[in-house]
Parts: sequence; C-alpha cells; structure tokens
Amino acid sequence: MSYIYAVLGGGRQGTAAAYDMAKHGDARRVLIGDVSLAAAQKSAARVNGLIGHAIAEAHQVDVTNHDQLKAFLVEVDSFLSAVPYWFNPTITQAAVEAQACMTDLGGNTDLVRE
Repeated sequence: MSYIYAVLGGGRQGTAAAYDMAKHGDARRVLIGDVSLAAAQKSAARVNGLIGHAIAEAHQVDVTNHDQLKAFLVEVDSFLSAVPYWFNPTITQAAVEAQACMTDLGGNTDLVRE
C-alpha cells in the first residue's frame, strides 16, 4: 500500500519533510501546499530532483481559506503543517473535517491545548 502525503509550507522544513515522506514513507504522491505557488513549485522540484522522479506536486493553498484547505486535504492520508504555529487550530479543524491525519511542528502550548 502506498500513501498520499502532504506538507503545508514549502520552505526549508516543509521541503525536508516532503523529501523524507517521499524517500521513506511508501509514498504514492507528496502534495506540497503553500500560499505562494512559486514556493511550492521550488519545493516540489527540489524533492523530485533528490528522489530522481516526479512524486512531489506543487499546489497553491491558503491555510486561512477553510474551504480551500479542506478540499486540499480530503484526498490526503497524512500531512505535516510546517506553517507558523498560530495557524494550527484552524488547520486542525480542517484536518478533522477532511479526515486527514495531521502532525504539526508545535510552537505554543496554549494553542496546542486549544
């Protein structure tokens, strides 16, 4: 069985996580979502270059747009939020609604409790 993974945030941490998913996670696809399509494309190109084939896909995703985020997550088995921690409560709500497993990088205990 292979999985569809996603990363929110196409920066350094998101790119590293996407690479790890592609390399070690039995991934069928790795979706990289960022508010900047250019950042997502750069991240996907880096992952694909390191892996040696096209597995990462770039998507423009605004995590503050609940409907867009939920639609992005609905086909995902598991994802990492590598965006600023203050977005995590609303991302968590979209993940629950999309039935996607979520991990985040933390950052604030009060927000985690929320």
